[in-house]
Parts: sequence; C-alpha cells; structure tokens
Amino acid sequence: MKIFVVCSRLGYGGAEHVAVMWANGFVERGHDVTLISNLYEEITFKIDERVKVRNLISSVDSKTKKWCGAVKNVRKLAKENQPDVIISVMRVCSVIAKLAVIGLNIPVIATEHNAYEWPECNPMPFQARFFKFHLSKFYNAVTVLTEADKKIIGNRLKNSVVIPNPLSLKPIEKISKRQNNVLAVGRLDAWLVKGFDVLIRAWAQVIKSNKTANSRFKVQSEKWKLQIAGTGNEKSLNYLKQLCKENDVEESVEFLGFQKDIEKLYQEASIFVLSSRYEGFGLVLIEAMSQGCACVACDYKGRQREIIQNDSQGLCCEPDDVKALAEALRRMMTDDEYRESVRKNAAERSKHYLIENVISQWNCLFTQIECKN
Repeated sequence: MKIFVVCSRLGYGGAEHVAVMWANGFVERGHDVTLISNLYEEITFKIDERVKVRNLISSVDSKTKKWCGAVKNVRKLAKENQPDVIISVMRVCSVIAKLAVIGLNIPVIATEHNAYEWPECNPMPFQARFFKFHLSKFYNAVTVLTEADKKIIGNRLKNSVVIPNPLSLKPIEKISKRQNNVLAVGRLDAWLVKGFDVLIRAWAQVIKSNKTANSRFKVQSEKWKLQIAGTGNEKSLNYLKQLCKENDVEESVEFLGFQKDIEKLYQEASIFVLSSRYEGFGLVLIEAMSQGCACVACDYKGRQREIIQNDSQGLCCEPDDVKALAEALRRMMTDDEYRESVRKNAAERSKHYLIENVISQWNCLFTQIECKN
C-alpha cells in the first residue's frame, strides 16, 4: 500500500516518535511510506532510509500561511502520489489531512494520543472535546490507545479502533544487577499532569520511613536515589526543587534534564515510577518494563492496568494519592525477591507491544477500510 503519515514535527514528542515508528514499521512490511512533516524543525528520531520525507509547510511567516500552506502541500502530494490511506497524528494534522483530500476519495485515519476523559484538576478544553466526539465522526477511522477509552466513547463514534502505541526498544533478555535508582520521566513543565509533586511528597514519606523503627516497610539502604529525567523551564524546575527542600529530600532527588540516551537510564534503574494524575497510555511505562525495570504506576481509570495486568508485572495505585504511592514504592524497594521477579515478568509483558505486533493490527485496519471503500 501507499501510506502517507502526516505529523507536525519529527522530534522530541512522544506522538511524533510513535509516528516515526509506524513509518519504519510499515516499510519493513513492504509498504510505500511517505512522512509529511515540518522539516524546518529538528529531526531527532531515526527514520528508515526507505521512508520518503516531504515538507508539510512552505512558510513559517505566520500561523495562517503555515497551516493553509500545509493543506495545499498535502493535497498536491496526494494528487501526485494517490496514497491508499493517510494517517494523521493529533488534531491539527488530522484537520489538515481531511481538508486536503476533499473530493479525492482517499481515506484518512485520525490517531488520538491521549485519554477521552480528563480529571477535574485539568479539564478537557472545549476544542479537544469537540474534535474527539464530533469532528472525529468524519474520518474513516479513529485509533484510540486503550479499551478504557473505547468504553468511554461507547456508541458516540462508530469508527473507533483500539491500537496501542508500539515499543521502540528491544526487550532485554538478561536481567542484570542495577543501581538503587528510582526513575521517573516526563516534561517538568507538565508537572501537574505528571504528578511530580505527588511523587516528591511520596518519596519524602519513603525516606522518612527509613528512620522509623515501626515502619511496615523499612528501606534498609540510604543509598536510594529518585531521578527525574525531562526538560522544563526554570520556573517549573525551581518549584520542584523547592518542594524537595520543603520535604527535606533535596539530597536524594536528582533532576537530570532532557536525556537523549533514555535507554541507558532505564537499564541502570531498578525501579521506574509513573506518577501521572492522568495518562492516556504510558509509552515510557512499556519502555521501562522492556528494559527490566520493576514498575510502579498510578493507574488512571484502568488505562495503566491494561499494561500492568497484575502484581506479578508491577504495582498500580490510585493517582494523586501520596500515601498509596509511597506504600507501593516502599514495597518495591524493600522486597528484593519480589522486585527481581517483577523485573523479569515486566520485560516479558512488554513484548506484547513490539512494533511488529502493532503493525499487524494496523494491517487489519487497512484491510477493513479497503473493504468499506
């Protein structure tokens, strides 16, 4: 098949990384793939040389010229190449792709990369809700990340299909000895969503329990470190550092900034923690599991529990619950035998998300769309 993948950029973001993984996976299966993106911005992800790359925009002078030009560019490329299907990544590119193919009879698949329900602390904006539940009806298919979202959608969208994000890393086969590091990954600017404030307060409870003789789970070693990897502005970083100071844990928390070699951090850490108040899926969670981290995840209404199916694969707790997160971390840090068992099972579970498995799901969707057309 001829496949277009339309994405706003090819660097840094999680959805952007997924788009590149799809493109690479499709060409590996023999498809003819063209990535259409903003080539004025830095490309940070490795693109298979068999994937054709074309510019989405012709001008960066203004937003109006940028996005109107994008519609023209996609339409021109579509007329010249006659793709069998266009996959669009996130809302803006989905609208661009749909407008570009008016009258051309080319199916467009919109892909959603976050949850269909958001918590009260960060309510879903009107435009996001309008796109998810109304505009999405006009696409040939809309992919969602979890069965939980499929359930929330119900009968409001007849064209929704569950396809999880693919794993970009090769699962390790040998579980090696690790450092006493607990790793978290995410943008510091999004600390409220990522729950880094909850994590720091939970970490303080874990460290303080080390000094409490009657603690149920006593952390024997004082050498454990909490590492938070991710970029962020100075205001967000200073806030989180101040929170560490207020909770007397500044010496045991490290802010690592943006890390290009995140795989190395996964392979050094014993434990990975996903402390998000809400998360549509958890790409970093399956990455950490694949590299043999024992994972603790805040489960947003069953979404992360779809990944960590039971306690043999990791621990889940309610989001925004400092005490529950602290208890889960304590158990994972203190029970060496359990932690080592979880690490092995987590790496095995992550294989479900290998790119070849996800591409097979995409091929099934392509077949369904071909039959309908």
